[in-house]
Amino acid sequence: MPTVVATPGAGNANSYCTVAEADAYHETHLYAAPWTAAAPSTKETAVIMATRLLDSLYEWAEWPTSVEQALFWPRVGLLDVKQLEYLGDDEIPLELKYATAEFARQLLLADRTSDNTVETQGIRSLTAGPVSLSFKDTVLPKIVPDAVVNLLPSWWGRLKNSGTFHELLRS
Repeated sequence: MPTVVATPGAGNANSYCTVAEADAYHETHLYAAPWTAAAPSTKETAVIMATRLLDSLYEWAEWPTSVEQALFWPRVGLLDVKQLEYLGDDEIPLELKYATAEFARQLLLADRTSDNTVETQGIRSLTAGPVSLSFKDTVLPKIVPDAVVNLLPSWWGRLKNSGTFHELLRS
């Protein structure tokens, strides 16, 4: 069973929120049933995975506070969500904890990290004039849900490769 370490700046930290903090977030969430029904060990795994994905998929602004910290947060030089004060260099902001908890719940619902079926199955048809392009009967999945992205102020960072682009070459 994984052990959640949510100490800001710790060299062994593996989550931006504790399971108790995620539970508190979900107490006021209308669609919390998958979270509340999950076993404690599943919740621990979910917050750890959500944190790992946030750090691997986001390009965070400014700098980590220490080279010894295991995670990308805490950071220095970032304004709080109201843009009134700088965040403390020893804190994980509440919005990031909420985003981690939301992402963890959504990871319980589906494997958001599986291969993109549009990319693996390819284009079904392409017409040159008047331009038409259609993919197989699949939808481009987002790893990071909009609900998570919307909890984080844009000045804290951005998603890496938020769109998949393929260069079309004329033959």
